Amino acid sequence: MKKVILQLVLLVMVASPAFAHRIWINVFESKAHNSPHAMVSLGWGHKLPMDDILTSTASRVEMESFVMVNPLMQETPIAIPPFKLKEPEKTTGDMEMFEADMATRKIALKKECAQGVYQFSAISKPNFYTFYTDKKGKNRLQLKAMDEIDDIEKVSHSLKYQAFAKSYLTVGPWKQPKPLGHGLEIVPLTDLSNLHPGDMVEVSVTFYGKPLSDTSQDMDYIVAYSSGFGQDDDFFIGAYVKQGKAQFRVQSPGQWLVGIYHKRDVSPDGPLKDLQGKAKQVYHSASLTFNVK
Repeated sequence: MKKVILQLVLLVMVASPAFAHRIWINVFESKAHNSPHAMVSLGWGHKLPMDDILTSTASRVEMESFVMVNPLMQETPIAIPPFKLKEPEKTTGDMEMFEADMATRKIALKKECAQGVYQFSAISKPNFYTFYTDKKGKNRLQLKAMDEIDDIEKVSHSLKYQAFAKSYLTVGPWKQPKPLGHGLEIVPLTDLSNLHPGDMVEVSVTFYGKPLSDTSQDMDYIVAYSSGFGQDDDFFIGAYVKQGKAQFRVQSPGQWLVGIYHKRDVSPDGPLKDLQGKAKQVYHSASLTFNVK
């Protein structure tokens, strides 16, 4: 229980830190042979391209879906790793070795494949956290929605958390990709297929299909860092989201990640009205990864 409480405390804090645990997608294209292909996998944690396993005892995430969407908007599922905490497969005086499945796949597209942008989408299963006082006066935490708990006297905190991730593979000329309908979604407005250091990248950010806009309560911002810029020294590029858009200049070659966290109260007349009685707040995270030449 102490570990769960610690995870929740960290989760509540993720609205501001740039390097909190997040989910992302790795897409690396290989043209070493006549038939080019891409290696695709999930990433979890802090550091690109691989940082932790999905079933880590320190912080874990269970996936709901992982798919490839072709330029015709047709989906092909990618197998999701089973969510099962495992004992170390080998232990010595120096280390513990854990089996890991990060949904790694080789994507070998055929010559007659559709031209355009292939989108990769990953969505985590939603998690509910409810801090409350029961009818006997004891403080409790349950990983359930409020309406699934019988002995609530008073709720102090109640939230739903879900993560969304996207990446791309371009075949032929770049075409503006369509949104995939994520709860919190980053959509590139710049050609990501031929980026170089110094280029400007512009993105749109939507919350349930509508542009994310700054309010008197929240000023959302994206963070951007790469395998060669920022992450090893714990700094990043930050840009405020204004009228649903943000932009920044990439600083180095390599893999880049753009991420955002967004917090929203549940209200009976807002986009989260279906969660009325289940949670008081929603925390969403989104990531977008791409490669700079």
